[in-house]
Amino acid sequence: MHISPWMTDTVTFITQFLILFAVAGFLVVLRKNQFFRSKVPIKPLDFWPPILLYFIHEISKKGLSGSFIPEVVIVWLGLTLIVLIWQIFANPNLTYKKFFITFWRFSDLFLFGCWIVVGIYVIFESI
Repeated sequence: MHISPWMTDTVTFITQFLILFAVAGFLVVLRKNQFFRSKVPIKPLDFWPPILLYFIHEISKKGLSGSFIPEVVIVWLGLTLIVLIWQIFANPNLTYKKFFITFWRFSDLFLFGCWIVVGIYVIFESI
């Protein structure tokens, strides 16, 4: 029995989606514990950037051009520099903590968007 590449890519993408939300759901349940909430002030989305980078690599490594990680990381860090320059001019009292919180929240959104775009691209490329 032959399984089409687009079917494999679609199942991989959906499985990654389910894993991503299972991790977030587990962390939401864990945060309901008072001990964990008082010791670790981390939001569930804070775990997404490393997982999303791995997912982008896994879903795109079979393509003709190989993994899309270099392109995603270059755009991600370039946009981070733009955000940093904007923050420096907008807020002269910028601290490392404020910058890194903004950077990590931006990374959550940007890498999630990149993962969606790469997933859709890989699925349509394999059709």
